[in-house]
Amino acid sequence: ALFKILDTLEVGTRDILAKTRAELSDKMGEAVLQPWNTSFMVAGDVTKKLDPYFPFERSVLQWGRSFAALGIAYADASMHLDLLDRKGKYSNGFCHWPQPAWRKADGSWQPSRTNFTS
Repeated sequence: ALFKILDTLEVGTRDILAKTRAELSDKMGEAVLQPWNTSFMVAGDVTKKLDPYFPFERSVLQWGRSFAALGIAYADASMHLDLLDRKGKYSNGFCHWPQPAWRKADGSWQPSRTNFTS
């Protein structure tokens, strides 16, 4: 049943996808059609359009407020934030915790260490 739904979706969007791919290729060159290039090469326009609504200057504040509203606390946590764009940096919105928070056998708190990149 799922593949029937997906097949219907693919058939229904096939023509518009072909048209869009042709327009992208004409505008940006054949390389944009490679699957590993498409999202990167078209993201700039979307980012520029969204910037007025989500200014970078407020990103850390908004991030903290969002997690606080969810009841998430980072008691004594150590965070490495790598949020600035720079040449050669792959922007992927990734986070990981090389050390999760936990309570030791004696009941004392071991805070987490976390890394965020955008």
